[in-house]
Amino acid sequence: MSDTTRKSETPAEGTSTSTSTSSSTSPSSSTSPSPSTSRPPPVAVPPPPRPPSFVARRIPTLPDKPLQRRVYDVAVIGPDLGGAATAALLAKRGLRVLMAPLSQAVVTRDSDGWLLPAAHPMIPPLRQLSGSIFALDELGLAADLQRQSAGTATGAFQLLGEELRLSLPADGLRRRAELRRELGEDAAAAEAALEALDTLGRPWDALVSEPPPLPARGFFERRRLRKVLPNPLPEVPQGIVGEALHALAPFAASLVGDTAPEATAREAAALFRAPLRLWGGAAQLADLLRAKAETAGAHLTTESCSRLRLARKSAMFDLAGAEVQVNMVVLACPPETIRQLCEGGGRAERAVADEAQLTVERKEALAHFIVRAEGLPQALEEAALLLGDPAGPLVISAVPARRSRGEVAGERLLTVGRVVDAGFSDPQALLSSVRKALDPVLPFFERHVVHESVELDPLHGQRILKPHEGLHSEPIGLRPVSAAHDRVLFASREVYPGFGLEGSILAARACSAQALELSGRKQVSAT
Repeated sequence: MSDTTRKSETPAEGTSTSTSTSSSTSPSSSTSPSPSTSRPPPVAVPPPPRPPSFVARRIPTLPDKPLQRRVYDVAVIGPDLGGAATAALLAKRGLRVLMAPLSQAVVTRDSDGWLLPAAHPMIPPLRQLSGSIFALDELGLAADLQRQSAGTATGAFQLLGEELRLSLPADGLRRRAELRRELGEDAAAAEAALEALDTLGRPWDALVSEPPPLPARGFFERRRLRKVLPNPLPEVPQGIVGEALHALAPFAASLVGDTAPEATAREAAALFRAPLRLWGGAAQLADLLRAKAETAGAHLTTESCSRLRLARKSAMFDLAGAEVQVNMVVLACPPETIRQLCEGGGRAERAVADEAQLTVERKEALAHFIVRAEGLPQALEEAALLLGDPAGPLVISAVPARRSRGEVAGERLLTVGRVVDAGFSDPQALLSSVRKALDPVLPFFERHVVHESVELDPLHGQRILKPHEGLHSEPIGLRPVSAAHDRVLFASREVYPGFGLEGSILAARACSAQALELSGRKQVSAT
């Protein structure tokens, strides 16, 4: 993460704005052990460090009894949203659940006195996607989402380009006028394409109602899958609407392209049609799910985990130096983290690590800009998609800025998402490329930036998998139940990756069903 604070004075025309890099010292690192200490500190495995500016919504809860003396049915390891949803569903259904997201769960972070979201504030409208609506309703999240969100945007994404300023309001007459003003004779085709978005993703409703494990294995699974897959596939619109859907797909799902047409036709279409505004995006939704799990009796710890070991009917792992034994483990973390958990294990652990080793090809990075209100055009909508930049599209959220101490600020916060290579690690290069892309559509933007920050690996940013090559290649991803061990379940973004956040809820449904079956307590009263 990189934070830069700019001088607050508005520079004169033709002058550049000077920048200075701010630095902060973590409270935990402000003191060091005295040289006179006679014995070394106790050996412990610390949690992965997070920047000191990150703040949590609440203090994690831990049981009074030592963890190694408690009995848990399920441990959910990792920060991904699917794991939080699994924990909430299982705790509500009466199982004893331990959540270990491996780091401090945050919705916002403090950056030089400004609050910045931990994920992009725009997510698909999950209650409009049939694969997630019933799980969210079971957990009672409808009211929470309504209360904590600003609702859906007043229309689809505003489309921006060097010669394009197309707003798409929800009102049909206004939208038609905008289309005619910007597109001329192509307006009628674009309007028809926009109206078709409401039904474009529905052919997958049969699959997500009772989702089969993907990728399919064997003749019978493939035959079942063919019965529920759309045939023929819905046709993605051409023109400006189709271009927007293809641009949004990597921000809406973890697998895109020919092997995952649902990413464009379903998830990107839902995001484009009616983006849901949550200040912390997917991070805030995961936090809401963990709060539901805690309310239902689950325990939450942010200590680190290591040495996952598998027995015939149980799993063990080290948590902050103590061994914890559970009946099942749900892995909701990136492939590399799974490899580290299984490191040094036997045949079963190596098989789980190999199974999870999917190649992450690209990732979503975020750039945040605090901008004076006069530095942004009044016509800029709260959700915008920038097309035509050689480095790739940008997803832009424009919301009122917030101070960490609660002061009302007149500035605006621009959160800009860009897809970069998985190994990209240059924050200044990201800032430079984003500023260069924004310059044609936001004139004089740079002169009014008072603070900027970069998040190269946001905890809930998209991890985009490398698809198999070839026209008829098979889908890739993790199945919810491990092929190596039936006590290992997967609820990371790599499960149903073409379905994005909806896929995370599908993974949670599959994991909770398997955990209940293995527990022998299918009929459990909700707590």
